[in-house]
Amino acid sequence: MSQGITHFAVGGAVTAILAALVPDLPYPRTLVLVGGGWATVPDAVKLVQHPALAALHEHPIADVFWFHRTLDRLDETDSVAVASAALAIFIVVTSLLERRAYRAPESIHERLGTE
Repeated sequence: MSQGITHFAVGGAVTAILAALVPDLPYPRTLVLVGGGWATVPDAVKLVQHPALAALHEHPIADVFWFHRTLDRLDETDSVAVASAALAIFIVVTSLLERRAYRAPESIHERLGTE
């Protein structure tokens, strides 16, 4: 099973990439955090022991939460190296997208004068 930070970092990075594809998306940074949280939902079984949560964590549907089950199967040793790599990728992706946002031309609202 992967560490929680691995799931959060992968979910946040994937969400950041998808958010970058949508022009003028409101609250993109908040959505990145929500995406990271979404990726950790199947780990709720670690907080609340319930058969339904345990079943969700082991079911293939857990991959809807940003590949949660696949990550757990690929990183069975709870590797700190994998968690560190995922976190580094998350930081690089969000930094590049943040830089892009600041260097982007004026928004459509500014061009149309509707803001």
